[in-house]
Formats: sequence, structure tokens, C-alpha cells
Amino acid sequence: MKSVEPLKSILQEMITVYENLLAVGEEKRAALIKGDPEQLLAIFPKESALIKEISLLEEQRQQEVISLQKETLSELIAEHPFADLSTYQTELKAKLTELEKQHELNRQLVESSLEYINSMLSLFTQKQEQPLTYSAKNYMQTNTSRSFFDAKV
Repeated sequence: MKSVEPLKSILQEMITVYENLLAVGEEKRAALIKGDPEQLLAIFPKESALIKEISLLEEQRQQEVISLQKETLSELIAEHPFADLSTYQTELKAKLTELEKQHELNRQLVESSLEYINSMLSLFTQKQEQPLTYSAKNYMQTNTSRSFFDAKV
């Protein structure tokens, strides 16, 4: 029977990368709240590299599980109850849940920022119904009736 130690090291590496991804998500949240686009642009390459790393680790994990002649991690846990695989599985699920919550919050922050930008743009781009300056023409159009002080005596 093949050892599960390589799988354990892959799972531990995945947990570490997920923790790093959570830290980058916190940086992203701070940048969104602060409204700092330069900081956001600096965060995207870090996030992209971590996502690529997770993808590679996931492929390695799948290959390792297949090499152990199982289809899922749960099947391996059932076969190797004392290998601490369930601890890794629980920790990975917790990290993924945290990432989902963080992603949702960041999505809401981005949406509210976009709504604010759109409302500001609409204020600046909407056509003015009346000019913002006074002129004799504007006065005559808005005040067709003369008051007592404007009448000739």
C-alpha cells in the first residue's frame, strides 16, 4: 500500500496558499475601502499567482489521490482513519468558506464603489435644464408678471 505522506504535504501546502490568498483578500478589502486604485492594481498580480499555484496544487492532489486508487479524499479518509487526513480536509473546507465570505464582501464593496462612480458621472454628464448664471433673458422668462416695485408709477 502506498503512503499518504505526499498527499499530506500537498494538502498542507494548499492550506498555506489559501492562507496567503486570504491575506491578499484583506489587502484588497483595505484598498477598496480606501479607494486606492494603484494599490488594487498591485494586488491583482499577487492574487493571480496564488490562484495559479492553487490550480497546480489541486492537479497534484488529484493525481496523488488517483495514484492511491481512490476517487475522493473522503474515500481515503475512510480507508486511513489515523492518517490525519480528516484534519486537513476540515481545515481546507474552513479556508474555502472564509474565502467565499471574503469574496462576497469584496464583491459588494466593488459594486457599491461602481454605483457611487456611476451616480457621480451622471451628475456631471446630465444636461442642465437652466443655465447656472443669470441673464436678462432668463429673468424675463421666469418672471413674466412684475411685482409692485418693478411697475412704473
